[in-house]
Amino acid sequence: MKNKIKKAALYGTAIILAILFLIPIGWMLIVALKPEGNSATSIVEWFNFSNLTLDNFNKVLKESQIIRWTYNSFVIATITTAISVLLCSLGAFAFSKLEFKSKKVLFVLITLGLMIPTEAIIIPLYDISLKLHLIDNMWGIILPGVTNPLGIILMRQFMDGVPDEYVEAAKLDGCRNFRIWWNICVPLTKSSMVSIGLFYFLLSWNNFMWPFICITSADKMVLATGIPTFLSNNMLVLNTIMAASAVAAIPAMTVFVLLQKQIIQGVSMTGVKG
Repeated sequence: MKNKIKKAALYGTAIILAILFLIPIGWMLIVALKPEGNSATSIVEWFNFSNLTLDNFNKVLKESQIIRWTYNSFVIATITTAISVLLCSLGAFAFSKLEFKSKKVLFVLITLGLMIPTEAIIIPLYDISLKLHLIDNMWGIILPGVTNPLGIILMRQFMDGVPDEYVEAAKLDGCRNFRIWWNICVPLTKSSMVSIGLFYFLLSWNNFMWPFICITSADKMVLATGIPTFLSNNMLVLNTIMAASAVAAIPAMTVFVLLQKQIIQGVSMTGVKG
């Protein structure tokens, strides 16, 4: 009886939290579908479906380059994620399964990288990018985005969960380090790689400060910088703002929905059972 009550309380709490999470999203969509001037501030207006319209979405699509910005964001986020996950997995494998000089010192230095705020490196980063002709270039956004040390730190925890016996057995069979990483560690940490990949994807997708400084051409902007630029001309039109925000949120939400199973597995795993 007590277990049933606990389960009911747990499910009830989960449902309430889900509703609280969905209310702002629902309000955003409702306001986006209402005519200009209707902010749907009353609950009664939420259920009035007689005046729904797609005019706000048409306005956003016609008067802005949001499709282009979405494409730019998706390409940059995808490339950044792929390179980041690859480097993080290789780095984590080295720190977890290999022995070499200065291993602890290098890992401490990587960890200390988390203490450096982005704002502190903006000026030298801009100077380097300018000299390398990466300003107003998507690679100027991608290359600085693959250096986040958090991925290596997290991935190392999962690599530590890979039994050392597997690695030793592979070495006895004559496998080199790269093959051990590819054939043993990658399959056993796939779920964690997906979770960290999603983290990098969303981090790149929502990145604002550096793309705002690095990109100067309107057609090369990403969503995070293009949307504010467009909304600066529609600051008083709440319906247009919500429509633009809804369009910008769709890709990230789609990625999350499609990969939610792998995300949950990666979060719940703390290692690999031997």
